[in-house]
Amino acid sequence: MKIICLGTFKGGVGKTMSAFNLAGILAERGKKVLALDMDAQGNLTNNIGIDRTEENFKSVKDILEHNIKFEDVIIKSPIKELKNLDVIGSSFYLIETEIRLMNRANRENILKNYIEDNKDKFNEYDYVILDTNPSMSIINQNAFACSDSICLVADADLNAIEGIQLFQALWDNIRRDLRIEDNIKSIIINKYDKRLNICKDFMDFCNEDNDIKNLVCKNVIPRNVKLQECVLEAKPINLYDKKCAGYSAYKKLIDELRERGVL
Repeated sequence: MKIICLGTFKGGVGKTMSAFNLAGILAERGKKVLALDMDAQGNLTNNIGIDRTEENFKSVKDILEHNIKFEDVIIKSPIKELKNLDVIGSSFYLIETEIRLMNRANRENILKNYIEDNKDKFNEYDYVILDTNPSMSIINQNAFACSDSICLVADADLNAIEGIQLFQALWDNIRRDLRIEDNIKSIIINKYDKRLNICKDFMDFCNEDNDIKNLVCKNVIPRNVKLQECVLEAKPINLYDKKCAGYSAYKKLIDELRERGVL
């Protein structure tokens, strides 16, 4: 089992879209995948077509607050075409959870301990993919602390560089206190448009910056209408349109992430 977390400090970069499509393509390739939504907005949960308003809906909130049994929180194969993809959804009320965790002992390791306590269940998966919101919240720290690899996601915008650098600086301080090795393993570039000079300038900067150049994935995800449409259809791009540029880009990205040891 490998635990991969997607993170960012800049909203709207396509982080959840990447989590959704990486999980979908890996599941179609025969890998057993668990998608875990750590974001109160619940976009990944929604993308997969799960109704969070259902009575007795259980979520990651119940893991963090109540140590719920694994079999009571897991949603098996919510996308019928992808039997290998299971989900633990998010809750609107994770914002309240954040406040409740403030005074908890060892609060950054609640999820890590839960995975360890249920390792027989989690070890059934090849990959656990965690989606987070753009912050360094306690809930996100739980996601980052349990991850083998953190993949930062950015769009082709120079403002994203500052977000990456700030994330690195803050997480370096926190992980040292937690005695965690540096687990930021890659930077995924989304919404890339090769026709725009700003995108070229962005990549040039990334490839010259000593702090991030070795992390930046060579295979970028282009701006692609089909990638936006597949979210509305609650199907990852491999089920929605295998002929589009977005699908081809994610396939190549997965191959690169495997070469990097992230997958």
